Amino acid sequence: MGRPKKQIKLKEPVRLLEKLLKDGNRSLYLDIYHKGIRKYEYLKLYLVPEITPFDKAHNRETIKVAEQIKAERILQVQGHGIDQWDTIKKASMPLVKWMEEYAVHPTIKLEPSSVKIREECRKVVEEYLDSIGKPSLSLEEVDRDFCRNYINYCRTLTNRRVKKEVRPLAQNTKSRYQITLCAALNHAVREGIIATNPFSQIPAEEKIAEKEGDREFLTIQELKKLIETPCRRQEVKNAFLFSCYTGLRLSDIMILNANHICKSADGTLEYIDMEMTKTDQEVIVPLSADAKKYLPEQPEYGKPFFNLPASKVTIGRAIKKWVEAAGINKHITYHCSRHTFATTLLTLGSDLYVTSKLMGHRNIKTTEIYAKVVDSKKVQSVQLLDNMFNNIDAVV
Repeated sequence: MGRPKKQIKLKEPVRLLEKLLKDGNRSLYLDIYHKGIRKYEYLKLYLVPEITPFDKAHNRETIKVAEQIKAERILQVQGHGIDQWDTIKKASMPLVKWMEEYAVHPTIKLEPSSVKIREECRKVVEEYLDSIGKPSLSLEEVDRDFCRNYINYCRTLTNRRVKKEVRPLAQNTKSRYQITLCAALNHAVREGIIATNPFSQIPAEEKIAEKEGDREFLTIQELKKLIETPCRRQEVKNAFLFSCYTGLRLSDIMILNANHICKSADGTLEYIDMEMTKTDQEVIVPLSADAKKYLPEQPEYGKPFFNLPASKVTIGRAIKKWVEAAGINKHITYHCSRHTFATTLLTLGSDLYVTSKLMGHRNIKTTEIYAKVVDSKKVQSVQLLDNMFNNIDAVV
């Protein structure tokens, strides 16, 4: 008989190791090696010196948890490979932790108001998770049922600023908490951390609809008046009018620079290509000749086109005085420039779908609100004919 073949023992791709700390405790970590790539993951689990029976019991439970994590990592490495390890680790992070990262997006300069709503949403998510007994729910565990139940939880929220009585929270605030979580999950999809956003599986009628408010805008005649009227803050005027021609929000205007301007392949068309601060969604807007008039002729590379005041209050005051000087009796804020862009396009006959894309709307129903505004103004104009002769008599 021949000599028996030596059994080859396969090396585990993940090993559980210990590191001795100065205080005598031992920190547990994973040594992950697969196809020539090595990674380390510190588990934040610690073994203590075994002095008492309690210490021994503690260490047994800790090792049990660590071995469970190790088994999960082996399956993940075999299924996805170690080159996607950072993404895999992020998918298993707590949802609340991901919301914290999203609240302070490292690559975009957010307005304080945007940071505030993201932070408020994180607290709402944290409270909801506590209410269902799942404070450590991971990002990858978020599914359609979770999102549906979260929406229903938001419907029950009350206004916390009113301490003497219980008042329902404003519908638009509830909607923002829903939209913010959806946007955070969309960001996770773009980062390759999760495959799909479960919010997309929920019908629109089950979501909290944003309440339609008065969307003040400038007519074409009023826009012409503003262009002709001097403003004490020329940079505010330039930025506002540029938004009237492009539909960009103030948060996007504040970071807009030469890097966001692209040219078509034949060089005949310039357009804005940027990720919107509010929604993290890409928007592409061709630049008209009139829009280009308000851009600096020689911008500094990498610096924003518009050197606006840091305070939105200062910007608002400048716009208010400018509008008053133009003789326009409307409450116009900076955001009205975005409304003006949409209503002007629709008034001039632009297609609703095209307008929706230029505005960066995810849902065309949002754009339809502007179409309703334009239609209602047309009705009001026609109704003036009903009292046409009375009006003439009054003038005479």
